[in-house]
Amino acid sequence: MSAFYRKILLLATLLVLVLFPFGAPGLYSGYYVDLFTKIMIFGIVLLGFDILAGYTGLVSLGHAMFFGLGGYSSAFIIIHLSSNLFVCLIVALLATLVVGLVVGYFSTQTKDIFFVFLTLAFAQFLYLTAFNLTTVTGGDNGLSLPQVTLGIPGLWETLIPRPSGFYYLVLVFLVLSFLYCRRVIKSPFGRVLVGIRENEERVSFLGYNVRLLKIKAFMISAFFAAIAGVLFATYQEFVSPEMLHWSISGDFILMSVLGGMGTLIGPVVGGVILLWGGDVLSSLTENWMIFIGGFFVLMIILAPKGVVGTISDLLNTEKRK
Repeated sequence: MSAFYRKILLLATLLVLVLFPFGAPGLYSGYYVDLFTKIMIFGIVLLGFDILAGYTGLVSLGHAMFFGLGGYSSAFIIIHLSSNLFVCLIVALLATLVVGLVVGYFSTQTKDIFFVFLTLAFAQFLYLTAFNLTTVTGGDNGLSLPQVTLGIPGLWETLIPRPSGFYYLVLVFLVLSFLYCRRVIKSPFGRVLVGIRENEERVSFLGYNVRLLKIKAFMISAFFAAIAGVLFATYQEFVSPEMLHWSISGDFILMSVLGGMGTLIGPVVGGVILLWGGDVLSSLTENWMIFIGGFFVLMIILAPKGVVGTISDLLNTEKRK
């Protein structure tokens, strides 16, 4: 598919998302606006995750730690300091900077399966801390949050109208995240990341500090996960240790593989398929996860590059003919 048609497709998708809350009466429902708000929040995580896993080749099984860290950071700020969303984002990113550098420093010393399990170990440590530190985190009961505000702290702040107001706020964050990630992967830095994925030793011989580049990719990915965690917690007005659980990290990997790693938009498509498809199937049968699992197995066998990767290959094959 040419760059022109890709831009047309992206613009059409954006237009659909903008007009979605104003759809026909049979389509419009606060429930679906809520569902797509959550899908877009996960899309923000997956954009950053693809830079780490899809373009750098570092698959993290502990990425939920930054998702949950963003959620808990915003919760503490809302409860004890300010309900302003921008204040929550700043504090969450600072917390992620500290934790991400520590985790990234040690994790990037390893490769392959060792990287996977080391990130999992860090994430489980944070999860168990949140689960057992009941006086601070609420433990398994979590923390309920008041409604977040938007505006200039101390001067002019307003509540974000729901559900459509938060929907458009998340859509803005998603678009900005996509533009930034696209700029990263098109830059020389992004091309070096792909080189690390393909042949780390050769990139090292070219004079690049491979470990430093890995840490940078790790931090970019962590920041996006934290931003999504803030949005998720403030939208739900609730945060719990479940946001830190390894199963959430597993969902990130599943969505990325399903949509197509290394395609940027692929993991987001995988997120839409898994979350929306799961929602539809769960309303039809209690055994909906069997169908999701079967579909995933078929995709791995028949389309190992994921939905977007396979479609891209088919279009390129037709173009060469």
